[in-house]
Amino acid sequence: MVSGDFELGNTCNTIFPMATVKRTRFQIDASPTLIDQAKEVAIRRRLTLTDFVLLALAKEGDKELTKLIEKELAEKQRPGRPQQ
Repeated sequence: MVSGDFELGNTCNTIFPMATVKRTRFQIDASPTLIDQAKEVAIRRRLTLTDFVLLALAKEGDKELTKLIEKELAEKQRPGRPQQ
């Protein structure tokens, strides 16, 4: 190790618990106009588009889905530079 370097080891997993979970993406087939409007609404609510969509899914009434979404949002790394 070079002087001044540091090693995070498992610290990263402690700070960002979902860093070890396999992540997947999903796509929505919609017009660019609809996507742009959804982005604008999400921004007004100070949410990412993903958070906005997940919160909408949570309102569907399925208890297990709502529980999973709440856990996902609680553990999710926030956008931007990590705070320590």
